[in-house]
Amino acid sequence: MYEINNLTFRYMLSDRNSLEQVSLKIKKGKITLIAGPSGSGKTTLLRHLKKELLPKGKRSGKVLYDEQEIEQLKDLQSVKEVGYLFQNPSAQMVMDTVWHEIAFGLENLGMPYEQMKRTVAEIVNYFDLQKIYHEDTDKLSGGQKQLVNLAAVMAMHPKVLILDEPTAQLDPAARKDFLVMLQKLHKEFGLTIILTSHNLEDVMEMSDECVILDDGKVIEQGNPKEVARHLQKIQHPLEQSLPQILRLEEKFQIELTFSMEEAREQIRKKEYQLIKKTHFERKTVLSISHLYAGYEKGKDVLSNLSVEVKEGEIFAAVGANGSGKSTLLSCMVKQMKFDGKLKCKKKIVYMPQDPTLLFVKDQLFEDLLEMGKEKEVKIDKLLEMADLMREKKSHPYDLSGGQQQMAALIKVLLADPEILLLDEPTKGMDREHSRKFGELLRKLTDQGKTIFIVSHDLEFCAEYADRVGMMFDGKIEGIDEPSKFFAQNYFYTTECAKITRDFEKVIILPQEVVSVC
Repeated sequence: MYEINNLTFRYMLSDRNSLEQVSLKIKKGKITLIAGPSGSGKTTLLRHLKKELLPKGKRSGKVLYDEQEIEQLKDLQSVKEVGYLFQNPSAQMVMDTVWHEIAFGLENLGMPYEQMKRTVAEIVNYFDLQKIYHEDTDKLSGGQKQLVNLAAVMAMHPKVLILDEPTAQLDPAARKDFLVMLQKLHKEFGLTIILTSHNLEDVMEMSDECVILDDGKVIEQGNPKEVARHLQKIQHPLEQSLPQILRLEEKFQIELTFSMEEAREQIRKKEYQLIKKTHFERKTVLSISHLYAGYEKGKDVLSNLSVEVKEGEIFAAVGANGSGKSTLLSCMVKQMKFDGKLKCKKKIVYMPQDPTLLFVKDQLFEDLLEMGKEKEVKIDKLLEMADLMREKKSHPYDLSGGQQQMAALIKVLLADPEILLLDEPTKGMDREHSRKFGELLRKLTDQGKTIFIVSHDLEFCAEYADRVGMMFDGKIEGIDEPSKFFAQNYFYTTECAKITRDFEKVIILPQEVVSVC
């Protein structure tokens, strides 16, 4: 389907190549996963597979689609045959209602009205979108938006589906539903599916081929299980991003399998010890009592919510898309009206879900200097810590999603907050970078700063949060330390906890296991 020969690419303002001598073949009718660290060139590579999205810069080498050079494809052929889904569901939507969003591409193709109505009806029924068919797109949850985007692309009857981090902003339940739908489309229509993902849970198992990019180069390609085994053998940093089940099996030195049942039976025979975290009592620095908030009169998103946040802790709120997590953060920084009591005498700084909202300059370093020219030494130190030193002169918009998150965190830290509110901070990060991010947050709490995060990244919350609560019915329920919160949950928990849920010692994360015999 695709043949890429010695592709090298450099963005206009960059002083280094984003892709370096990339050569690979993507087979027709297969699911190909492209994985790699943040900033390894995954999105840049995907954009070379769609004529309309070819990035601007210096390019050498060839990209062939069905034996034609990608630049020579006719516009109509490219639009109809190659569908593309972006990382941010909202960024792809152009119309105000669901039905119009699905019909938009068909209208641009000049499809006759009656045929278009029939196609839209068919797609709506196939994707089970009847209940939201007349809804405004800005009122949809992240999972609903991404499903509508997928439906709109499939209405064009593409041969190839390219997806850039399609589940990065979805809650765990919506993520599984979306991946199940992808597998259904692949099975029923023989689609060629090419996707990138930092969260390799389920994605690696469903893929036929796995390609690993690192620093713009292809370092591994082949069967997903064989690729995983080799990454573990050479102790590549990306092994931290492998599905929890494979990392757990490697800890126990048992045969790699994607089957939870097989892994469960093998691990059950082993003796093991777990790391125990110590927890301390702390004083309250932010108190919310009986809070009500919403966007429409009579429809509260938050209802009688009460929570206390302790000094020097990382508090994580998890929950479904649309459960009110971001609304709560908006109330905390008084960006929206609410009823109830909010007591806090500390300086609060908020990092939004979309990091690009914080960038105002054409160079990352210049942008960070906006926070104060006298902070140049501190900026360099933070850039070094975040592994962004070589991106000093890059345009913030040319950074990968994970790098943008890191850069945004540096910018809000330069405001010297006492309480830091983070909305989906690890979105778009590989596990190595999210762990660096977590260690940085730990250093901040050691300095007395308080962190409140909302996240879909259950592994991150399990590893770094001091307390976790679930957003449900407008409130934060079941607040507890991670070991108890995730061990007691049945569905909304880590993959390790699902495997060992009926064991005497429930394992929450692979890195908790310290001795095996």
